[in-house]
Amino acid sequence: MRARFTCLSAVLILAIGAGSVAAQQQPRERVRPVPDTGMVGIGGSVGIAPPREASFTNGLALTFNGEAYASPRVSLRGQLSGAWWDITGRHFTGTVQPVVLDGNVVYNWEAGAVHPFVTAGAGLYHYRFNEGATTGTANKPGLNVGGGAEFFASRQTTLTAEVLFHATRRPVTSPAATYYDARFWTLTAGLKRYF
Repeated sequence: MRARFTCLSAVLILAIGAGSVAAQQQPRERVRPVPDTGMVGIGGSVGIAPPREASFTNGLALTFNGEAYASPRVSLRGQLSGAWWDITGRHFTGTVQPVVLDGNVVYNWEAGAVHPFVTAGAGLYHYRFNEGATTGTANKPGLNVGGGAEFFASRQTTLTAEVLFHATRRPVTSPAATYYDARFWTLTAGLKRYF
């Protein structure tokens, strides 16, 4: 009986040892970093758009973007954004709504759950004017530069915060007035999802 127990114990110890060795020899599956080469990020954000022009009041900013990652650190971003301002201090009342289509290069740093980034790009700035009884539009090329951070809430979802400065050629002329400084800031916060 004792011989059987000793033999059974030896077989059991060998089986456990062999299983452990086999588990160590199997390669572990690589966990893909986020972001990584070939990934796409889709996001949206909301915030404020302080203008430089004294005739415009602070307004709402809304942004949608899509990014394609050339590497874990570098992405190309397309961004559609808009702002809404009231006109003040003129002999008429009205609104101005710049709609912006930008293309940017974004560089981010790995810092654990937080990824700070910088960005710069160029695009088309389409200003829509509603000035009393008069309406009109103006198109200007422009540049933007800024930065922010992403905060990973889960492996593929981030909370975002970003500050951008938008500079267009000056002045911007509407049917009713000339605005000598249509540059503006956007300060936004939002969500982004990686695929």
